Amino acid sequence: MQLKEYSVDTPRQTLLEGSEKVLKSISNWTPGKVYHKDTKHVTRTFHDTIDGDYWCARQSVLKDIPIDKFKSAIIGTTEVGFTHSDHELLYVHEIESMQVRNINKYEDNGWSYTIHAQYEFGFPLNKRSFNELVHVFVSNDRALVVSVPIEGGIEGVLGTYVSVEQIKWNGNSVDWTVATTSSAGGNIPDWVTKLSIGGAIAKDVPNVLAYIESERFLVHVG
Repeated sequence: MQLKEYSVDTPRQTLLEGSEKVLKSISNWTPGKVYHKDTKHVTRTFHDTIDGDYWCARQSVLKDIPIDKFKSAIIGTTEVGFTHSDHELLYVHEIESMQVRNINKYEDNGWSYTIHAQYEFGFPLNKRSFNELVHVFVSNDRALVVSVPIEGGIEGVLGTYVSVEQIKWNGNSVDWTVATTSSAGGNIPDWVTKLSIGGAIAKDVPNVLAYIESERFLVHVG
């Protein structure tokens, strides 16, 4: 997996194999900060440089949570309005808008789609546009959400990211891992991104847990 522009026709198996490689390598990465603010669940971070790209990962074990609601928020469905990315809009507070298009279903019980998202990080930063291809893989006790940059519209400044998100559930607990590499674009130096990315992905843990217990949670009836 590399931080580059991918084709919308990138083979699903290629993205799966690349994601599995990243996930397996995390145990060899350098440990970073540990976060547990606003939640009883400890989140550990790790970082490494792979093929010139700076990667950061977080890992959490979540216990005694509403697992079905958590799975719905992370996995989503194949219906526009209820995808993984539609849920993200409601717990990643920097996302201003999210457009989901081009949903495709596969024989392995998974699906893919494309997004155009606008992020607002506040003054003095300009808005960031992100165009991503998202592939979702689902099995009996595991799900994987893979996002890679693709060509698309630009409003403000173009940003890019590669994200590999995995959840594994067993009984009353969930193992949640996210690994990502990104570029904010514009005039933001890479060293600033390196300093902030760990805390940025760590705060998704309390944000998601608050979201699934809130009245804003998207309930899919179908």
